[in-house]
Amino acid sequence: MDGDGVEASTTAAWIERHQQMYERATRHPFTVSIRDGTIDLSTFKRWLSQDYLFVREFIAFEASVLLKCCKQESSDMEIILGGVASLSDELSWFKNEAAKWGIDLASVSPLKSNMEYHRFISVKH
Repeated sequence: MDGDGVEASTTAAWIERHQQMYERATRHPFTVSIRDGTIDLSTFKRWLSQDYLFVREFIAFEASVLLKCCKQESSDMEIILGGVASLSDELSWFKNEAAKWGIDLASVSPLKSNMEYHRFISVKH
């Protein structure tokens, strides 16, 4: 099998292992309500608070990637830094929207699916 074939089979194996997570994310009632134009305010607030928690966790993951880039000669460092900057803007947007909608982000607890994703991207040392 050539290099492309190995990469394709590895990708297929990864997708198969994570299919259930993918299905839940892409067919979630909130995602479907966006498509249908029927978003409920309480559902939006839940999404906003959960996505805020996800982005905070994702920043830690991205920081770990940045540390690895710094230890290697990598042209990817600028890409990672750009991602960190955009996440800063995203956190500001979440905080502004939360204030607008009366959401106390400090009191939000992650839902089970969010905790599972946190574990998925967490860095094991």
